[in-house]
Amino acid sequence: MIELLGTAAVIGSGIVAGVFFAVAVSVLPAVQTLPADRYVELHRKLGEGYHPVMPLVVTVGVLADLALLVLADNGAVRVLFGAALVALIGVQVVSQFGNVPINKRVHAVDPAALPSGWQDPRPPWRAWHRLRTAFALAALAANALAVALLS
Repeated sequence: MIELLGTAAVIGSGIVAGVFFAVAVSVLPAVQTLPADRYVELHRKLGEGYHPVMPLVVTVGVLADLALLVLADNGAVRVLFGAALVALIGVQVVSQFGNVPINKRVHAVDPAALPSGWQDPRPPWRAWHRLRTAFALAALAANALAVALLS
């Protein structure tokens, strides 16, 4: 059971870290070059593919790490699964309270009629995304090391 949960934790945190890394190094630089109206359109389209899949993947990782924290009998391994759990909770908190409110504001705007004085959300969104990417990479590293120490 621990091996199966460890696999789920590594796969879950790996998918999250990989997707976030790809967004950080490829998608974000590309959207920075777009005019505001085209950015709003693209942001909406990107969100359609992201939700609800990614929040579910993060939740699977959280649940696997929580179970592993309880089930593992090696102290060092438990600490690593605990660190991964905290990091994935960090991903969820940053997403929910940093990126999601910005997403809602972007989705509420008509790209064909941006209001005067519209504040471009790309800089704060990018900053929140970088933070959650760091959390995701930390979770992956902790999970991978913990699983390696299981054997």
